[in-house]
Amino acid sequence: MDKNYIKYPLYITSLVVMFLLLLQFVPEKMVDKLNIRKIDILSDIRKDTLDVAGDAEFVNFPQPPPPKQDIPCPPGMVCFEDYSKNNNGLDNFFKALDSKSKKTVRVAFFGDSYIEGDIFSADLRNNLQSEYGGKGVGFVPLSSQIASFRKTVKHSFSGWNSRSIIDSKDYSTIGISGYCFRPDKGAWVKYSGVKMPHLEYVEQASLIYYLPEGNASASYRINEEKESRTVDLKSSPTIVKYDITADSIGTIRFDFLSDSRNLCVYGVSLQDKSGVIVDNFSLRGSPGTTLKLLSENIIKQTDSLLGYDLIILQYGLNVMTANRKNYTSYQKGMQETVEHLKKCFPRSSILLLSVGDRSMNKDGGYVTMPGVPAMVSCQQAVCAETGIVFWNLYEAMGGSGSMVEMVKTKPPRANKDYTHLNFEGGKYLGEILFKSILFEKKRYDKVGKNRKSLKSNKKEIQEKKYAY
Repeated sequence: MDKNYIKYPLYITSLVVMFLLLLQFVPEKMVDKLNIRKIDILSDIRKDTLDVAGDAEFVNFPQPPPPKQDIPCPPGMVCFEDYSKNNNGLDNFFKALDSKSKKTVRVAFFGDSYIEGDIFSADLRNNLQSEYGGKGVGFVPLSSQIASFRKTVKHSFSGWNSRSIIDSKDYSTIGISGYCFRPDKGAWVKYSGVKMPHLEYVEQASLIYYLPEGNASASYRINEEKESRTVDLKSSPTIVKYDITADSIGTIRFDFLSDSRNLCVYGVSLQDKSGVIVDNFSLRGSPGTTLKLLSENIIKQTDSLLGYDLIILQYGLNVMTANRKNYTSYQKGMQETVEHLKKCFPRSSILLLSVGDRSMNKDGGYVTMPGVPAMVSCQQAVCAETGIVFWNLYEAMGGSGSMVEMVKTKPPRANKDYTHLNFEGGKYLGEILFKSILFEKKRYDKVGKNRKSLKSNKKEIQEKKYAY
């Protein structure tokens, strides 16, 4: 008689449900330490009676007000809050934009799935390149789960083994993107420009890799050339950048001819030799605190090759839950992360964006999660404690209820998960952030003119004093 297997799926399903129910009771402190999102499978059907103002767990982080500015923030604009000691948190970035000797100005945009597929960062890049020059999508990894989803570069590949800062226990060779890629023999990757402003052709493609010992080889072809050119990837104790230049690179393909176990390839940067470059470093599921696990030596070596002037941080979505409003432990972790990044990027300005609005289902409708204002307050406190610049993305979106409005907009600016932007929403917020940057640059320019005027007056007084 045949054995009846129908009951086994029911047993397995029951065990999974019981396990998920038990996960609801995992303490919040343990959730923070593990860098995971607290699970509550009944959140959508449980009646939510919490109120932000009346929740005893709500923690509003006090922070000093930013210094007063000579040029006040215009009505309707969300301006930066600069918590640096001398109100010069973005000076290094603005100096780079003005510098005649520095050919490129580079921005690292770190974030989670909110900027995945180059959403948001693509539109900031487009606006900066239109204003200050530059071409190319910047740094692109060797492989990606969302390559077909991304619109700013055509990306295909095969034969790569990846390790990330989230799933690996060895962080010693993890690169700036949070990944390390090792090729099998015959591995390849191909990048092509797209018909969008500034992204169709570039002057330079740079292969970035680490090979501490041994040798490896690769070949490349530009613009579908029939003959390839071979490159010997020689070993070095530091990160290596191999530059390939041409008048117009529309497509480039790399083929890796050996499967060296010591070779770690990080990505390829597609760019012009001058102008602004914005690199998208999205890492799905990251709370942001994982960045403090990056090797200081690896990142410093990468920075010495690429030269970052501005670091943008966008995190928090993977930490928030429907009813949680106390993010004290997360604040501590992010402060440690920012201090680590200061060591990794000693010459860079650092800008932290708050979480945007996020909605949850309540009584059949969608409302802002009670924990969103608490997270914004937490992130503002991180900036105040570490002396970096803060930008309120939640306020820029429109505050409470704005995510629902973005979903309703025609065409929609956000997805129906009521959490993530789509490309329309990225364009909308990218332009708002860009306008805030331009306004802050205007403030910086005025301070510079005042300083020059003061020096000129002092010199004139000295000349008059010794004229006789």
